[in-house]
Amino acid sequence: MSSTPLFDAVSRRHDRATLAGPRPTATPVAAPSPAPTSPLSAPVAAARSTLVPAALVAAIDDIPVRVASALPQVVSVRPEQLVLVEAVADALTRAVVDAVAVELDRIHADGAVRV
Repeated sequence: MSSTPLFDAVSRRHDRATLAGPRPTATPVAAPSPAPTSPLSAPVAAARSTLVPAALVAAIDDIPVRVASALPQVVSVRPEQLVLVEAVADALTRAVVDAVAVELDRIHADGAVRV
């Protein structure tokens, strides 16, 4: 097992899919563009992208600004609350990892990324 929950979830789902047997093959799609070399750089400029609407890109880019302005700068956590904070963080991590794993399985099965 890796130290990353996402890879663990994907591995578990892949193992279950392997035991279930082969999936029907999907229609071939065009070769994907090269992956970005950095999480901060996109494979193409946002203005040139035909896959993601510019309004969606702008809305996603605006999320950290809106969230940061809506939250207090510091939240005190008492020692007895740390268990609850850890449980919530773990639950959120598992939910996100499971959602990503489901989406990756769907992409693998369909052979295409939804636009």
